[in-house]
Order: sequence, then structure tokens, then C-alpha cells
Amino acid sequence: MNSPRTPDSTGASGDEVRVTAVVRGVVQGVGFRYRVLRQAAKLNLTGSAVNQPDGSVVITAEGLPSAVDGLVEWVRSPAAPGVVESVEEHHSPATGEFSSFDAG
Repeated sequence: MNSPRTPDSTGASGDEVRVTAVVRGVVQGVGFRYRVLRQAAKLNLTGSAVNQPDGSVVITAEGLPSAVDGLVEWVRSPAAPGVVESVEEHHSPATGEFSSFDAG
């Protein structure tokens, strides 16, 4: 369960960050998005994991910096399902765009 957040003028808590990660490899059809959702819930992150037509998955996650880093570390680890060949990350301030994590 996500705890309530105190938004700033952008809708995000001032100490939160955002990562957008493009994950390539064998990451579709192996339960990857579902497991990202579960890991994000454990870390109290909001965002999404979306399959792309090229076979990659784009993860957008917002939360505390340590939690966001933890998700990216998990994606790169052997614990993530499938075969992760590469992860391209872009970090930015959180926007507060998400109220939960969606892997639909």
C-alpha cells in the first residue's frame, strides 16, 4: 500500500525523483512487467511499465531516490525475469503524474 505524499507545486514531493528506463532483451512474455510492478510496490514507487513494439519495456518510476535506484538495480540483477541485455536510464525531478504503479 502506498503512503500519502505531500505534493509541491508540481504535484510531487520535493525529495522525490523520476527515472525513465528503456529495458532491452527478452523482457516481454516472461512476467517482467508484473514483477516490476511487485518490486515497485515494495519500494513505494509510482509509475508504469509498458511494452514497446520493438520488444523493449519502458519503465517510468517516481519516488525517493534510494527506492528509484533500488528498482533500477533490481532490473539489472539476476532476480529480474527474462534476459536484460541493456538498461538506458534518464533521471529527472518527479512530476507527481502517477498515483500508483501500472503494468498494464
